[in-house]
Amino acid sequence: MTIRRLPLAPLALALALAAATSACSGPGGERPAAAQLARPTGVVTVAQARDLLKRWDDGVKRAELAGGTDYGAVEAGLAARIGKANSRLREMLGESVRTSHAAIVKPRFAIPAKWAANPPWFMADFARKGEKGWNQLIFQQTSGGWKVVAMSGTSAGARPTVAARDEHGLATVLPAGERGGLTASPQEIVRAHARVETTLDQDERARGLFRSDAQPRRLGRAKLALREQARGQWTMTRQCRPTSGPFALKTASGGALVWYGVTSKERFVARPGAGQLAFTDRPTAAVTHGRRYTKRVTVTSAAFYLAVVPKSGRIRVPSETAGYLGATGS
Repeated sequence: MTIRRLPLAPLALALALAAATSACSGPGGERPAAAQLARPTGVVTVAQARDLLKRWDDGVKRAELAGGTDYGAVEAGLAARIGKANSRLREMLGESVRTSHAAIVKPRFAIPAKWAANPPWFMADFARKGEKGWNQLIFQQTSGGWKVVAMSGTSAGARPTVAARDEHGLATVLPAGERGGLTASPQEIVRAHARVETTLDQDERARGLFRSDAQPRRLGRAKLALREQARGQWTMTRQCRPTSGPFALKTASGGALVWYGVTSKERFVARPGAGQLAFTDRPTAAVTHGRRYTKRVTVTSAAFYLAVVPKSGRIRVPSETAGYLGATGS
């Protein structure tokens, strides 16, 4: 399956891929038995990671053939919710629930040491034969086994830099609360993103972490324009909260890659004398069933993001994988 989510206006959907690393043998001849015992091991082997990637692809294909109503066999948490929501939306729009399952090519894996993350997780990065772009998946060990819990996508020419490796060839995790010499920790990045969305790009401190073309800032500006358009008739507010992750890897260039998920609620409340409210973009119109509202409406969406943190400078957020979870109102 190509990680393809519908463009949920005004959210820009992108699925792409990031680079990572695989565990490899050290140089030189055979080590003494004691040294071999002391050598750290990854959360999975490369062979196991390849098998899990294939299992995910096969599982998504089976779920789509069954109507796309349940991805729980191979995805968990927000990933499964977004997958189900987008399958439902494609069906509403008269599109096929099935997505591309062209052969996976050029897979790479960022596999941390067993002690580096709790619960254990790793990242898979791959392309599809004959298709452009890169896809990244975060696999995490859950009570139901290894499942995909986050994802991202980048364009063909914007593959993220490779993850840093330790002396044993294992990927280096950046803990959620640590900056590691960077401008912000993974937790701080996620909180700043949520703040930028909630304030519609008006919080100078929060938006200062990101480049002007970063997804949270672009979305904030788009929502600000929407609020101005509705001013005088409908009051619009937006709330955003972290939902998944963060999952962060240090990069070979001295920066970091951070995956995380957020859930957003956009509320419209009618002012006295307001006209009816209806959504005209195809995805939102489908989710709201073309309804015209006279009092209030709340649209709930969710998205995964990939933040590319440089060694110095502002953060890029080039990837968004989004879905509408539902709408309520009267």
